Amino acid sequence: MNRARLAEAFRRTYLRIDPRSLALGRIAIGLVLIADLLRRIPWLRDFYSNAGLIPNHTVLWRPPFPRIFSVFFMASLPEESALLFLFAFVCFFCLLIGYRTKLFHVLSFAMTTSLHNRIIFAENWGGVAMGVLIVWTAFLPLGRRFSVDALLASLRSRPHETPEELAAGVPPPDDRPMYASLAVLGLLLQIAVIYGFNYLHKSGLTWRNGTAVHYVLYQERIITWLGVWVREHLPFSFTKLLTYGTLVVEAAAPILVLTPIFWRWTRFVAALLLVGLHTSIALVVNLGIFSAAMLAFQPFLITEAQWQLFARWVPQRGRARTVFYDADCGVCTLVVRVLSRMDVHRRLRWISNRDLAALPAGFDPAPLEQTILVVDRDAPDRRWTRSDAFAEIFAALPFGRWWSWPLRLPLVRTVAGRGYDLIARHRTAISTWLGLAACGLPSPSSPEGPVAVRTPLRAWLTARLPFAREIGAALVFVTLAADVTVANPAIPSALRIEHRPEWMVAAVMYPHLFEGWSLFSPEAPLTDETVYVDAVTRDGRHVDPYNEIGSRVATVPIDDVPVRLGHSSFWCDYTLRIPEAAVLHQALIEWILRYPERTGQGADTLVKFDAYVVEHDSPGPGETEPQRARKRRFLSWP
Repeated sequence: MNRARLAEAFRRTYLRIDPRSLALGRIAIGLVLIADLLRRIPWLRDFYSNAGLIPNHTVLWRPPFPRIFSVFFMASLPEESALLFLFAFVCFFCLLIGYRTKLFHVLSFAMTTSLHNRIIFAENWGGVAMGVLIVWTAFLPLGRRFSVDALLASLRSRPHETPEELAAGVPPPDDRPMYASLAVLGLLLQIAVIYGFNYLHKSGLTWRNGTAVHYVLYQERIITWLGVWVREHLPFSFTKLLTYGTLVVEAAAPILVLTPIFWRWTRFVAALLLVGLHTSIALVVNLGIFSAAMLAFQPFLITEAQWQLFARWVPQRGRARTVFYDADCGVCTLVVRVLSRMDVHRRLRWISNRDLAALPAGFDPAPLEQTILVVDRDAPDRRWTRSDAFAEIFAALPFGRWWSWPLRLPLVRTVAGRGYDLIARHRTAISTWLGLAACGLPSPSSPEGPVAVRTPLRAWLTARLPFAREIGAALVFVTLAADVTVANPAIPSALRIEHRPEWMVAAVMYPHLFEGWSLFSPEAPLTDETVYVDAVTRDGRHVDPYNEIGSRVATVPIDDVPVRLGHSSFWCDYTLRIPEAAVLHQALIEWILRYPERTGQGADTLVKFDAYVVEHDSPGPGETEPQRARKRRFLSWP
């Protein structure tokens, strides 16, 4: 094989990716970011305001890292943080639907980094995983397919569609051009690095003898109710199998992702194995956003071969409908143009209500002035109007049955019908307000539209944008590769880049893109612990202000770690770190003393309290009871 063919083979294998995989990956990223944001809302006051456990002035005074960035450092009050939460949601939602994708991709990176860095003391490695995924995909066109941007581009490409053109069908998007970038290789290597080093670092006895999963299931801070059931009802041989299965999947993932042989299918096998691994982890232990973040990597491992297979599985027949719409109505035509582009399986045929010859036999054309009509092409006697017609249209679109059924519910159907009638009565005004043709009236806007002027500077910048993009991807590649050599103990000392330029260190530090991957390594945790506060109120009652919010168990005093504490990941990591974090003890004291503000009861004013760490050794294989319970006081007031 000559050099040119080798170069093309390398480019095809490691630098190209299907635009549909990019789009599916964008949707996964958007969903994970929104889920991550929503799970923080209950803790907005406790973690994102100065009335909480981690005031911004404390973090800025004694930052946990030399370089740290977060827009949430500007917010001191819960209301201020709530506004930033709202802005973050807008960014994440626009990325999800693919509107101004590149802009909101960058803004989403800034906002998710800010969310994590503001409370880095209570975060785990899920934020890091999400950050590196967003960085690599920033160099890829995530909005090329399945997006609002793609829809708008299609509408702009045919701005003056006639009813005859819509009836003939909108040309489908071209899926053949694969996108090529160094960022694709970076993303593949990132996946290999994550699982490869997680495997290499699991060198302890608990992983070698198969007890690691057993011990993880006895971490009351993170165990779920299903995890409790698993450890109580399934034998040790099962958890031993899970331990070795985890090692096998993590060892196999880098090989399956990077192999040049049968790579179109090995990557898909890797994705299936990793989805199974992280789904099972999420079911039995709560690691916050980590499992979801790792699942968001998997759509990028889907290749063109799988998309072709999926296309063959989708039924092309059935749900064939003819839709008669008001072609003189500007807003009606606009809706039809949008829906026609979503009809990728060409199940819908769009006909102007002026085409009376195409109407079903015996149908009175008069109602078409006020309503849309949908006819079943296989059974013309089946007809739908008003909101029922839209329910049928939606059902014909991809996955349409999943989101058309609400329109068939009795109450929703009634409300939707009235809403349809209201819009139909005012469609002329709506069309005019939108600058569209309105029921025989000419469009207020010029039919030709404004002519875009492309300046020489803009043309010069556009021509050089791909080169600049690849330079940016190369800089990220070098920066993260250098951090891989420093952050992972498995790297031999001779290969470590110990002295990096300051700009490289800053590029990793500010967005928290550390490349050290060692979950539950080198050993699974053999001990468990929690924190409780024994506080005395003004009327002599003993309460635990800490666990009344952070845990499902708030009785005092306790002599051992309770079963399934039910912590969120934030409380879990905060609980682990706060006993030794003297810099945050004053903030904790002030937060505890605000107990009556949270309960609204003046009798809950505290006169004293003590904070304790409770620890025990987790039970070994064949055992169910922990050993050597112990506790120590780490904080007292006054």
